[in-house]
Amino acid sequence: MSRVIRMDFYRLTKMTSFKVTTALVFILNLVGGPLEKIIYDLAKTLVKETDPNSLQQIGEFPKQFHLGNMVASPLGGIPTVLLLLCIVWFCSADIQHGYIKNIAGQLPSRGHTIVSKFVVTQITTIVFIVVASIGDIIGQLMIGRTLVADFYLKEAEGVIHSFSMASSFGELAIKWILLTAICALILLFTTALGSNVIGTIVAVLCGLGLTGAAYLGISSGINALFRLKGDKEFDLSKFMPDSLYHSNILVNDAMIRSLIVGVVSVCLIMFFTVTLYNKKDIK
Repeated sequence: MSRVIRMDFYRLTKMTSFKVTTALVFILNLVGGPLEKIIYDLAKTLVKETDPNSLQQIGEFPKQFHLGNMVASPLGGIPTVLLLLCIVWFCSADIQHGYIKNIAGQLPSRGHTIVSKFVVTQITTIVFIVVASIGDIIGQLMIGRTLVADFYLKEAEGVIHSFSMASSFGELAIKWILLTAICALILLFTTALGSNVIGTIVAVLCGLGLTGAAYLGISSGINALFRLKGDKEFDLSKFMPDSLYHSNILVNDAMIRSLIVGVVSVCLIMFFTVTLYNKKDIK
């Protein structure tokens, strides 16, 4: 099993798509800080020329960068999409090139290849998180910000919420589990069901958090069917990994629920993926 994992990891590192998407994630996070500063300077200049009395409303550019923000959510929407697309291409490459047909027959169970891919996808996720964090830190230092490693700040409904760095790492761990569930879902579609198209669609929709409309429609149908109103209304998005991944689970007090949803989703999806793949004919 360890040899299969090593081979899959070697195959991943040799893929051009892995190198390109990793570089793009680094660049996107690197330019985030400088781009924010440029936009601020342009807005300040424009207001100064048109309405100098409104300068106070803009305020001063933040001189501190709270590492807790980055730790809790190191990957934004586009970097998450790039990560998931990289996983789609990795999971389907061996099938397209006939590699899986040669290796599957040498294992006690074809499900071992699924487990191997799953392990490598987690390594990929860690690599992307580290690369994104390094790019973000360098970008903030480029604009002269001071890195503060004591508080995690987020604004919700006009209220500033403060959390310890320990809470930030806790949110990172839970969001990593939620992201693992999304990766497992992609593995199900691309490998067990053999559909790159569906895998790509899932990667884009889940990565950008565009599934809210579908969850709202399903929730509305369930509420109408069972006549649920008020506090009893069912909200599917509260129990879906991708929706929770894009939410402020600390601010919304959804840490425990997110952890349960993530772990249960990973276990169920991986069980169905391995079961289906063991019954699938490899061409």
